[in-house]
Amino acid sequence: GPLLEARALGLEAVRVWLCEGAEGLALDDRGRVSGVRPELLEAITVLEEAAQRAGVRIYWGLLDANSVHRDRDAITRSILEDRDQGARFAEHVAAAIARRLDPRIAVGLELLSEPETLTEDCADARPAGGEASIGWDTIGAFLSHGKRAIEDANASLVVTAGSMPVFLPKLFSCGAELDAVDVHVYHDDGGLPSRADLASYANDARVLDPGFPLFAGECGIPKDPGPREPLSLLNYLSNADRCGYHAAFLWKLEGDLVEHAPKKIRRGWTEIGHEARALLDTRPDGGF
Repeated sequence: GPLLEARALGLEAVRVWLCEGAEGLALDDRGRVSGVRPELLEAITVLEEAAQRAGVRIYWGLLDANSVHRDRDAITRSILEDRDQGARFAEHVAAAIARRLDPRIAVGLELLSEPETLTEDCADARPAGGEASIGWDTIGAFLSHGKRAIEDANASLVVTAGSMPVFLPKLFSCGAELDAVDVHVYHDDGGLPSRADLASYANDARVLDPGFPLFAGECGIPKDPGPREPLSLLNYLSNADRCGYHAAFLWKLEGDLVEHAPKKIRRGWTEIGHEARALLDTRPDGGF
């Protein structure tokens, strides 16, 4: 399966979304969040067992802010915008999932991916005629409440909210009370910002501490102009080591997934996958 394939490539962790598009949430007859569907909790158990057998860890993710405009996801929007819905999600979903997560498997728990996409800062990038923006203060209140609920349920979890580096000033000043940085970076040659850069962006000296959790939750190559060199994606791996990141997650090993390729050219690993394995083999500790 994919977890065994990831380990065979030399990777030590994978990123898995749980509630993207509000999947797995139970609602009452008034449309209020009431809990987690048992199928999702069972899936977590199955994935943890598979991860343990494969020898990999999992960076879990809950909500994706992109789904609000991309998929017209009204449930996620209500959770982020309405304080009562947000509180219900924190107590009945985030905390419930956190209690189920094995700290030996979990790299961390991303409460919300790319919150900036809902704010006025990204209004120009959204489809015309879409819904109104959500303020950073409202997002901060959701993140703060969710983070406290998760930590009360499972104090060992690192709680994150992944964002593009340019939005760290807003994310770290909106009341989210985050104790970790997760940046999503799309650079044509696999470049990553240093801890000093990120501490400056976030206006938070804690980031300079090598022990402060620092993830690159998405490391990808922009479609336009594409990679500067054929293997530019792999520069993220060496740059993550050099800059003191605790984990880095590649956003696809090729432009198209292998299973989508024509049948006659399908193969176990992509070319970049072979090169990734060779690169990770040179690290004393293996993968991240």
